[in-house]
Amino acid sequence: MTTATPLLLDLDSFLARAEERGAPLDARAAEAVLGLLALGEARRRTGLPEPTEELAEELLHILLPLYVSATEEELPGFVASLVALVDHTHEAGRLNAKRHAKLMARVHELAEGFTQAMTSPRRLTWPRLYGNLLRAAGVDATDPRAVRDWLETFAARPQAERNAAFGFAFSASSSPNGPLAEAAYVEALCAERSRQARPLLAARLEAVALAEQVRPRPGEGLLVADAPAGKPDDERDDWYEAQAAVLTDRWTAAGLDTLLRGPFAHLASGGGSAPTPLLALVEAMAGQHLEMYGDAFAPLPPAPLPASPEEQAALLRSAPLPQLLARAAADPQGADERTRELALASGFLVREQGGALSAGPSAEAWREGGPAELTGLALNLLGVLLTQPAEEEETAEEYDGEHLITLYLLCEQAGMAQSVARVAALNDMWFVPPGYESDPDVSVPATGEYELPDPQALSAILGLPALTASDRTDLIPSAARLVRLMDRLAALGVTARTGDALSLTPLGSALLRDTLLLGLGGEAADVFPTRQQMLAWDAERLVAAAQWWPKRAARPAVGDWLAAQRADGWTPLFAAISAACPEDEPAGRRALLAALDATAVPDEALYALLADPALGGWAEHTLHARGQAPDPSAVPLSARAVYLVDALEAVRSAASLDHRMTAAPNEEEPELFAEVHAAFDKAAAVWPGGGPALVTALTAADPYTSAFLAEQLSHHPDRTTAEQARRAWRAFQTSGTTRPPGRKKPAKRAGGKRKRR
Repeated sequence: MTTATPLLLDLDSFLARAEERGAPLDARAAEAVLGLLALGEARRRTGLPEPTEELAEELLHILLPLYVSATEEELPGFVASLVALVDHTHEAGRLNAKRHAKLMARVHELAEGFTQAMTSPRRLTWPRLYGNLLRAAGVDATDPRAVRDWLETFAARPQAERNAAFGFAFSASSSPNGPLAEAAYVEALCAERSRQARPLLAARLEAVALAEQVRPRPGEGLLVADAPAGKPDDERDDWYEAQAAVLTDRWTAAGLDTLLRGPFAHLASGGGSAPTPLLALVEAMAGQHLEMYGDAFAPLPPAPLPASPEEQAALLRSAPLPQLLARAAADPQGADERTRELALASGFLVREQGGALSAGPSAEAWREGGPAELTGLALNLLGVLLTQPAEEEETAEEYDGEHLITLYLLCEQAGMAQSVARVAALNDMWFVPPGYESDPDVSVPATGEYELPDPQALSAILGLPALTASDRTDLIPSAARLVRLMDRLAALGVTARTGDALSLTPLGSALLRDTLLLGLGGEAADVFPTRQQMLAWDAERLVAAAQWWPKRAARPAVGDWLAAQRADGWTPLFAAISAACPEDEPAGRRALLAALDATAVPDEALYALLADPALGGWAEHTLHARGQAPDPSAVPLSARAVYLVDALEAVRSAASLDHRMTAAPNEEEPELFAEVHAAFDKAAAVWPGGGPALVTALTAADPYTSAFLAEQLSHHPDRTTAEQARRAWRAFQTSGTTRPPGRKKPAKRAGGKRKRR
């Protein structure tokens, strides 16, 4: 063998055979390929690992991008080593011609993904990154002294210069609407991969050594020397960790692993036992969005954002919390214990080997960083604030994800002020009607300890009639937790609260937008669009998104879009609302009409809409409200039925909600609400054919929405009407339709009045 290694592989013979064939291999690439395949438990009946399609994919797409440093020019050498090994396995009789050809084709197919994985910033580890930098600088990566000297020189450079050196790896998004914290996120991913890499390699070494002792394979020699006998478990673990470090250094740079865990640990952040707060925040927020909407097209409404990265940086520098932590970094002993804990968790302070506290990487980023560095710092700090409860919360009742749901609820409101009481009730799983909108309660004092509004005001805010003092008492713990969290985040400039009014600041919206963009990737810019992005949408895209937005957010957004289209927006907008796309709920699209300023719709647009089979009835009603009398024959009867479906459903829904919230606990819901009965009879009186014909028309107009009306009308005093309604309800039940097409909000949107956990 050429050099000492923890893996007992016949590398020299493999290299010699390649040399004899006139296709010499790179020794470091060949050793990494052989070693990682062997640790993947490849058979070694030929004396060398025998690759399979599965092992080749793991090698090229997972293991090499986790453990090996290489310049882009060196990458073909790894594929060449794998190809040579496939040929060797074939020649040794362990692959027939058909399997050999298939495996060769698969290796070449995997090669492109291998290059992408090895050059992706999101696939780095700290040893791989510094190994790449060393090689790019021409340093002899096999010389421990040269490696240490280069690290000393690099560590002495200002942070701005170090960041510039990282530029090829930790580059921020080139898109003006991309995540500003891309570099910080990539660095957090690097830290997390680094945290996991060596223990995983040590575990593979130990597993192979144990397997060779317990069940040795016939014809295969030892691959890994076992730890010295008699060592306790923790010392055995340390021994295999040390062996893993030897391999890591061979595949990156000599002595690098030890240096990055020792005197140069400050160059490799995130060496603790848990993911960085930034990474945890990004993953959790992305998970929250996917839980809410799955992979459907579901943008949040555009929120006010800082005008530029420089303005965002200025807002961060004016926030009191990072200023406090920066002072703690400058004078750790002068800070109180709580501040020191927060500074340690967020990287403003680090604890040295002797236990002394000194300024950490976040303090350096605060002093010298630009907008991108400050945004990464703020996201890291936001993650810490969400995972470290305040002192008074440490014994409080909480549940996983409560804070994330709170932030997501605020994201959905596009920066508009929300009632603390309303958000607390949603967090506590109260039935708050999704379509009900209200302003914060102005009677709550703007300063001092927060107090929930009185029961009558609470009913008005939540849309829940007849709430009692007991209901108010039930909500106090949730409201108290919410206020503590929001006031804590206000110190970072993320939220603002005055009395009962709570909102995300433009800075808070920008930070959470970055979080979602980082976690979702791909087309995720649509998840939290800027106003300019939204204005560039076509009408179909706007309607597909805005039908789910709160009306208070949809109204200005659609208004801005129409203003940007000038006179050309109304026709495509109405066409998009009218369209009954399979993936959407038509009634949801029509509900967007309520977000329009009907007085702004030109008369000619309304007259042109009269013939529309879905919106003609709405246009006719709007013109009548203006005192005009359009020709009745211009409006299809089906369009009037669509309008009545929505109008009657609004009556039914309001009556149902009022009953559920005011009836006694064991009181059965009446089979027919008087309000629904009266509204239907008024419409049926002028409908051709009367009540039965109207039921048929409503069912044809919108089978799902009208089904719930039919359930109520099945007990109509008019027997013919009731029978027609019963037929419609039975047809709906037997059709297998349990919900309208399109996505639905999760259970937290429609729970019982009381909290459910």
